Amino acid sequence: MSLLIDNDTCLINRKSNKTIISNVYEGIPETLLLNVISWILLILLFALLRNRAWDYGRLALVHTEKWTQLFYKNTDDAVAVEETNHEVSLIPDTGCLWLPSVFKITKEQIYSRCGPDASHYLSFQVQLFFLMLVITIFSICVVLPINFQGTLLGDKTTFGHTTIGNLPSDSKMLWVHIAGSIGVVPVMIFIMRKCSGRLPISSNLSSRTLLVTNISKHHRNCEDIKNYFTVRYPGIEVKDVKIPYKIRNLALLERQREKIHESRMYCESHIQKSDIKFQPRGCIVCCPCRTENALIYYTKREEELNHLVALERRKALQNPLGIAFVTLNSDEMAQYVLKSFEAGSHRNWVIFKAPSPSDINWENLEISYRNWYSKAIIINALLFIILFFLTTPVIVVNIFNNLTNSQENWIEKISPILSEFLPTLLLLSMSAVMPVMVAYSDEWMSHWTKSKQNHATMYKAFFFLLFMVLILPSLGLTSAQAFLEWSVQTQNITLRWECIFLADKGAFFVNYVITSALIGTALELLRFPELAMYAWRLLLIKSEAEKTSIRKEILSVFPFGIHYAWTLLIFTICTVYSLTCPLITPFGLLYLCLKHYVDKYNIYYVYRPITMSGEGQRIHAGAIKMVRIAILLLQLITALFLSLRAQLSPTACIAFLGFALTGIVFSFIGPFPSCKQPLNTFNTPAVNEEYIAPVLISSSAIETVDVVRTSSIFCDVSNQNYNIKLDVTGISEA
Repeated sequence: MSLLIDNDTCLINRKSNKTIISNVYEGIPETLLLNVISWILLILLFALLRNRAWDYGRLALVHTEKWTQLFYKNTDDAVAVEETNHEVSLIPDTGCLWLPSVFKITKEQIYSRCGPDASHYLSFQVQLFFLMLVITIFSICVVLPINFQGTLLGDKTTFGHTTIGNLPSDSKMLWVHIAGSIGVVPVMIFIMRKCSGRLPISSNLSSRTLLVTNISKHHRNCEDIKNYFTVRYPGIEVKDVKIPYKIRNLALLERQREKIHESRMYCESHIQKSDIKFQPRGCIVCCPCRTENALIYYTKREEELNHLVALERRKALQNPLGIAFVTLNSDEMAQYVLKSFEAGSHRNWVIFKAPSPSDINWENLEISYRNWYSKAIIINALLFIILFFLTTPVIVVNIFNNLTNSQENWIEKISPILSEFLPTLLLLSMSAVMPVMVAYSDEWMSHWTKSKQNHATMYKAFFFLLFMVLILPSLGLTSAQAFLEWSVQTQNITLRWECIFLADKGAFFVNYVITSALIGTALELLRFPELAMYAWRLLLIKSEAEKTSIRKEILSVFPFGIHYAWTLLIFTICTVYSLTCPLITPFGLLYLCLKHYVDKYNIYYVYRPITMSGEGQRIHAGAIKMVRIAILLLQLITALFLSLRAQLSPTACIAFLGFALTGIVFSFIGPFPSCKQPLNTFNTPAVNEEYIAPVLISSSAIETVDVVRTSSIFCDVSNQNYNIKLDVTGISEA
């Protein structure tokens, strides 16, 4: 190995010589101990809060328009939702029963209550755990003893003694590493095939429904569309045709109306209605003076919004979109139309397989494909520019270390533990911010379906995290800009490649995985970011009655895209360094185990269910395919190490040949089967679906008579005279 490289060149997270336990194994025992202590404290904190507020999250739903406290409230005043179906009822977890209840949740209960997407996500984690288990057994039982036989790096008390760099370049034992990198391919294919066979299927309605786009304004009526399919395909029966409308403004007004309605209902159900005050000029917490009666305000405001919603609904129904959902009589007929229809053959129509109604973002349908692509290019370009110049998390940690080393280390004077542990927490925090930026950018892109949004988030977040957390730090680079500059250099090309095999580099990733496995998963249970957002919204309320809507808004769906990306990132890091640094694999196994049970708990008890089945198959199948990237990087790292050590030796040639063959197999042969229908659907109850925007259904109950306020008319009903005073929001008998 070249003598030109050192820790400063490769941007190693330099630790001080003063450690709490000892300086053996690059501070890994110290990091492990601090993480275990922190994990225990966080779990105890969660258990305490969970015991006092066992029904927060999805359990916050109660009868009579009431909501329990979402975070950390006593359950004395709460009434949990009663579910008539025994299969989907929640497992009792009051007191300290929440911990054993996580292990008692079965696949059938997950499928019935949370949907097929949640079931497949957890199944994917289980298969990934078994694959990681095989890699861990081989790395610890076979590779680690072989690495120990070398004499190049330190002694048995140094971390470098456990890495592949401890072996000489002419060692015959390196063939074991090559065999391991190639032998993991069939193991991965065998294990992940089982996960591929349990992909969710389309709903009964979406499987026989077609999505027609590019419909001109003159043909946006149900009869015209139905007549075309009847004439063009005489053997099929068109069951239904639904045309969506421009509802973005209506949805905004309807959300405001629902908030005001819930606040009014809260005031009416309160014993002393006059005690509830409303602050029209700001938040009630910071400005309790000059208030007014909340019930009077919300009643008046609801009448105004009822009128606005009714007007906007009539306006929306007059603006149909160039889209139609055509439901046929069978799945076979839908497939026949898809295969036989030629795009642009009739009025420039384009026909796709329709997603399920619950998967559609109805407000985004009014954004045409042309506008969507323009918006996507602008947003992705801005995101790329930001991330191109953004430094990796490791450089932030090194800046912190430089500041504390160049000046008087006041943090160490306060607490030596904090001084040693803060960089690791800072690293984890910086890494957690990155996928959030990607998720928000995809939300602004206005995808038509939730599945496409999660699919795009998963891919972009995974590759960004892979590049910024694994590849750039391994090469000792700080940003994509530095990577581009290094790529065009003509001198010292191999210098950065040798950074990967520094002993300190492996220790850095071991500490990172330990922190992600313990503190990272514990923080996912506590959900501090959601709690902070919840507290911030509570500070901005104008009256106590608005708490009900705030608790309802905080309930979100499980972000599959982000969690797929995080799980795949840690698996990839552990797999890539499994042969060069075997000690990382047990902690990767620990991460997958804890991550699985934390996600199972959150999916079952906290988040609202989301159904992406059908089109949602893309994200699940895509996650399985991205497991290949970890295997390819493992083989590439092994081949690069052998080529840097022994040039074009037989071992290096065989390693590169195995890498090339694996790439060909993954690219052309395709080791995973196509999506299959699950053998057991667990007798999931049928759901009545229809291709109508929910906001059109919820706003249809509002009846408004649009006349001048306080005008009066006389009506003769059943030969009886009534004097009726009409208001813009309703009718009241005088």
